[in-house]
Formats: sequence, C-alpha cells, structure tokens
Amino acid sequence: MAPETQTPQTYEFLQDAPPGPSFERAWAVRTGDVDPDRRLRLDAVARYAQDMANDEMFHRGFQTTDPYWLVRRTIIDVLEPIRWPSDVTLVRWCEATSSRWCNMRITMTGSEGGRIETEGFWIRFNADNGMPTHISDEGMRYLQQYVSQTRLRWRALNTEPIPDPSANDHEFPLRSTDFDPFQHLNNAAYWQLVEDDLDGDRLLQRPHRATVEYLQPLPLGSRVQMRTAHDDAGYRLWLLRLGDDGVPADKPAATISVVPLPGEPFPPARPWRPDQVDGAEWNL
Repeated sequence: MAPETQTPQTYEFLQDAPPGPSFERAWAVRTGDVDPDRRLRLDAVARYAQDMANDEMFHRGFQTTDPYWLVRRTIIDVLEPIRWPSDVTLVRWCEATSSRWCNMRITMTGSEGGRIETEGFWIRFNADNGMPTHISDEGMRYLQQYVSQTRLRWRALNTEPIPDPSANDHEFPLRSTDFDPFQHLNNAAYWQLVEDDLDGDRLLQRPHRATVEYLQPLPLGSRVQMRTAHDDAGYRLWLLRLGDDGVPADKPAATISVVPLPGEPFPPARPWRPDQVDGAEWNL
C-alpha cells in the first residue's frame, strides 16, 4: 500500500509500460517547442500531453460520454532530453482509476534519442456546476482494462510550506494567449514561468522530475506573483493570485517543483545536419 505521505522525490509510478494495447501517436518536434539548445521544453511536453488526451478522447468517442476533464497534477520525468530535429512517439494509457478521476501515463520517445515519462491526474467534471462527476460506464470499461489500482486517491506531493515574502517575489505578466476556451490559464502556460526562471540552470541539464499541482483556477485577467526557493534539493515555485489591491492571496493557486533524478548530466547536443530539416525557399 502506498504511504500516506509522499514527495516528488519518493513518488513512484505504478507501471513502467502499458500492460496491453494503448493509444499511440507520432509527430515532428517543431522549432517553437524547443529552447536555443534544441531541448524540448517543459511547456511543450505539457502541451503534447494535453493534445494527446484530446486526440484520444475523440478517437474513442468519449466526447459524447465523457467530454469534460481537468488536470489536477502533471508529473514530467525527463530521463533523456528530446531534441529538435526529431520525431516524437507518444504512448498513452491508464494506470489507476477511481469513480471520478484517473492517472493517465504518457511515454514520449524521440527518433533521434530521448525519453520522457509523464503522469497526469485527470478529474472528470460537470460543466454545469464545475464539480467532479462519475466517469461513464463506457469510459470506465476502457480505462480499467490494465490498471494497477481502482481506488485512486488524491495526495498532494508539493507539500512544502510556502515561504515568507521576500524581495525576490515578483509579478509575472500573463498574456491573453495563455488562456484556454474555459478562460482559465492553460496547463502548458504554467511551465513557461518555470522555463523563464530556470533558463540555463544546471537542474535542467541532468535527469529531473518536474511536478505541477493545480490548486485553484486562474481566470482570464488574473495577475499572479511568483515566490520561489532554489537550493540543493531543487527548485520550488508557488504561484499566488494578486488581488485588485496587489496583495497576494494566502494560499497558492499552483505549486511547482523541479527536483534532480539519479543519473549523469546530459551530454551536449549533437550538431544537427541541415539535411535533416526540410529545405525552404525564401522569396525576398
């Protein structure tokens, strides 16, 4: 039985690979998905996971039986970076369920090397009242084919207390393009804050686990403050919504951690050959 208290460092996935047939897609990594070192960014990984979930919902026909979901937590284990130019293959399956939520895993592998493991805690919700609701019988039959657990419970991993205010706290401007059709901050947009804050940091240059827990929605027009800690244990971010008076809320809207995983630092990116990329004609 899983311990009552877990942390990003001690949490373990229930399955290493899908026990049976799963949902698979592949596409090309685009230049807009990578950093200047051609590493697939964390926000791109989150966007891939979101797109994969949307693709599977329509592939299975669940847009009629189970159309509305939200993500409570995303875990991203970067075991080896995926770099551009490359294709990426994604394999998605369910490893645990309850009556209203489930853990969905995605393995991402690059055709030129690289492997990333992700897990998402997805909650089925009622669009009329915004509350969790039961997964349909059709959806549950599919989800429970190969699960390791059918009484999945929510346990927060990012439980470190929020630090006191400091001179390092700062507001991060959100853009209208960061919001989704529900007028909430898009799941991938949270990782843009992390990528900006950890730009060039050695933590992203070795195996690492990145975990975000979405605690309160951030509607269109929100202002947010970043409060961070960065030490040998890793990086932690608390995202606080600012009131109309500019005062931050007492409780965070989201918590994010990036911690090192066992393994050697990543080798430098290999030089890429121009013939790997489709040619372009410039009409100037």
